[in-house]
Amino acid sequence: MKYVRIRALGMPAAAILGSAQSACLGCKDIRSPLYVLLAAAGVNFVCDMTMVGCKHPWIGGAAGAAWATVFSQYAALAIFIRWLTKKPNSKNNPQVVNLTKPILDFMGRSNGDKGKRNKLRDLLNSNRLKLHAMASKKKQAAKSRVESVVDKLRKPKVKTVLATGETKTIKPQDKVESVRGLLEGKFRAVDLVKFPNAEIAKEFVPYVAPVTATQVGRVSGYVAMSHVVSSSLGTVSMAAQQVIVSFFYCLCPIADSLSLTAQSFVPGIFQKKISKERAAALKKTGRNFMKAGAVFGVVMPAAIATLPILSRFFTADAAVVAQVNSVVPILLGFFIVHGTLCASEGVLLGQKDLGFLGKMYGSFFFALPFFMLRVKKAAFAGVEGIGLTSVWTVFLCYQIYRFLSWVIRVEIIQRRTDRATAAALEDSI
Repeated sequence: MKYVRIRALGMPAAAILGSAQSACLGCKDIRSPLYVLLAAAGVNFVCDMTMVGCKHPWIGGAAGAAWATVFSQYAALAIFIRWLTKKPNSKNNPQVVNLTKPILDFMGRSNGDKGKRNKLRDLLNSNRLKLHAMASKKKQAAKSRVESVVDKLRKPKVKTVLATGETKTIKPQDKVESVRGLLEGKFRAVDLVKFPNAEIAKEFVPYVAPVTATQVGRVSGYVAMSHVVSSSLGTVSMAAQQVIVSFFYCLCPIADSLSLTAQSFVPGIFQKKISKERAAALKKTGRNFMKAGAVFGVVMPAAIATLPILSRFFTADAAVVAQVNSVVPILLGFFIVHGTLCASEGVLLGQKDLGFLGKMYGSFFFALPFFMLRVKKAAFAGVEGIGLTSVWTVFLCYQIYRFLSWVIRVEIIQRRTDRATAAALEDSI
């Protein structure tokens, strides 16, 4: 309870950080969040090292770990705000040193030489400006030539064969700029506690229900699983569950990156005018994300396969190790499809299919806890074979159902896009 109460103090910072990170990804800037979160991780590490070992009950131990996380969250918030509101000093506009005044001082300041000094000042200023303009022009020309060569090497034009058989040359996308300084002059600290105006709030209203249902539906499964394990399966299962979820939560974000990437890039294609090129680009993009998901479906199970070896570094209890190893085959099945599931979910979100996802996760909010509680009931009834594998088997079924639903839905959306494109072309003819 002490740990939870302290961690709750960091929730405002966590909410703002999540919004800022999502905004950066929406702008296709993946580096800014990385810089900020790395700095926050450093703060967290230093605070852990200095506070956890303290003997004070509200500073040391678990409380110290909680304080370290809270401090790192607010440090990240401060860094993020400064990053977004302060532009870096420009290196392309060096200061020009004016040598006119020192030369005139050296020549003397008699009144009789005032006219000569004025003529000399004008001449020096004129020459200085001409030299500076020539240097800038040469520098810009050289820079343009280098950039042209680099663009040809790094970003060659791509010839794409469309569904109609026509070959079209597609130019590479422009370089994505950093969001650093994006809010300079547009943000004040008081804005963090002010309500948005009605027009801005109205734009977010359509997303509130489906996004909330999605997040609550996701969390309900983990909550139900933790409840069943802690209330009915005993301390050995609880210890094994802790080792398993440590690996689980480390691997899940790897595939979640596919969903975030799709949410950043698919909307740019989806919002374009209906055309054959748009339909072909959406299809190709969707297939590429599915391929990436399949690659993740090989890499992550390979990491899970090391769990029986690595689990010995988390516990010396043979009974706990045995329970961890019993769940490994189920985890393999889970992560084989997890990459493709995340990729397809990102594609659906990128095409604003929020109604479908909201309804599905809304139903999962009730269905998954229902089946989890049946495992608890069976455990209390003394049914043989009920244990940690039973809980994770229910979770695996939930994962496979999501996987099939999402993949089928992506195909349905693509067919709708093709039909809408064909209808639009017929109307134009």
